[in-house]
Amino acid sequence: MWLSEQMMRRRAEPDPATLGTVSIGGEDGAVVTDGEKRAAKVISPGGYCWQPDAADEVLVVKGNELYVPGMLQRCPRALAPGEVLIYAGSSEILITRAGVEITGKLQVAGDVYIEGELYVNGMKMEVP
Repeated sequence: MWLSEQMMRRRAEPDPATLGTVSIGGEDGAVVTDGEKRAAKVISPGGYCWQPDAADEVLVVKGNELYVPGMLQRCPRALAPGEVLIYAGSSEILITRAGVEITGKLQVAGDVYIEGELYVNGMKMEVP
């Protein structure tokens, strides 16, 4: 009896946060730590959306009494794994594997360098 009580006391508490590896990317993804957790929720700062891709290393928060500043993502558009959306009101910056899309009023306070082709309102711009 005494020995079994001592063994129970020695059991380590599980870490409230650990690193995990995404096994299934996208909105209904899964992450592996000591086992696989399906339908893992993604938490991020307000105005920022990200869909993890398979093999990404992520922070996994476990437990019910841990408080994490952030908000449950409610992304205004569907994202492919690995894409990032930064948004506020009707302005958006979408970063994809193919490039960057900017929607909304663009105010520039300095130099802007663009490599590749430039499209404005769907029309290709000729750059000298």
